[in-house]
Amino acid sequence: MRKTAIIISVILITLSSIQAQVRKSGINSLAFLKVGVGARQVGIGSAATTIKGDPNMIFWNPAGIVLSDEKLAVSFTYNRWIADINQVAVGAVYNLKGIGNIGIGIISFGLSGISADRDLLPPDLAYLQIDQQTSATYSFRDFALILSYARNVTDLLSLGFNLKYLNERIDDLSANAFAIDLGANYKITDFWNIGARLSNLGSDIKYYDIASPIPLSFSIGTSLFYTFQKSFTGRLFIDVVQPQDLPQLFFTGVEFDALNLISARFGYKFNYSGTKDKGTSWRDPIETTIEGFSAGVGAKIEFGNYKFSFDYAFTQMKILDSVHRITVGIGLK
Repeated sequence: MRKTAIIISVILITLSSIQAQVRKSGINSLAFLKVGVGARQVGIGSAATTIKGDPNMIFWNPAGIVLSDEKLAVSFTYNRWIADINQVAVGAVYNLKGIGNIGIGIISFGLSGISADRDLLPPDLAYLQIDQQTSATYSFRDFALILSYARNVTDLLSLGFNLKYLNERIDDLSANAFAIDLGANYKITDFWNIGARLSNLGSDIKYYDIASPIPLSFSIGTSLFYTFQKSFTGRLFIDVVQPQDLPQLFFTGVEFDALNLISARFGYKFNYSGTKDKGTSWRDPIETTIEGFSAGVGAKIEFGNYKFSFDYAFTQMKILDSVHRITVGIGLK
């Protein structure tokens, strides 16, 4: 009871902190941090707060990296995002018995070969020229390096945190930021879990004299499980998400597992697609998100002390091409 009271207190304090820092829509920088990593997580509509034992949880809720029967787990995710932007992510977790689980995550997100339309000043005003580059193209690249730690505090409660180094490079300009994530998972019964996570609490990123906040968000999630004849399992996931720059969102997903070998997943983000900002004095409100429903499949197989997994997720997009993600994982018992 005492532990539950502590968790509730932390949640209330966190919510108060975020409400105090709410800013207008579209003000956040490093938007790549909002792009989900991991085909399983995205396949269930990003309602991933309570997932456990997956190295991709480094990018969601660090409390979920706790491994149960594995010493090491590694995953690789490739995502061909909108406008031909590539996202590559690697997550690895090692289980140190009696100490906890340590993890490292890397995200690379960007595009090269963008045509550069450079405005050059006349020679007599060259000293005022800010852009000193002359190439016909440029690139942008976002990068995240994440160090993670989590452990089971009790048989029911796991806690975790991330330390993040974030970098963005646009043409010849580069800027850095630092952040932390905090997460908790609590097992209420054998079939019911709850969790909470605070993501991207950190410094602004600054270009010249203009600073922009990174996408702070807070999520509370729950998941329910039901197993039929020890062979077929159904899971329901629900997350309530409060971003810093959007109204409250509801992420939902379901997962069906057969024989612990193959899985099918479906998800949807309520109050997400079609959400509009408040507009400005010179333009009408515009849609801030274009994602629709998600779906995916997964397969797992074991060879001796090794576990292999393959997951695929599809995300519908308005106007633009739909998005496809692939995640490959390996675990060592």
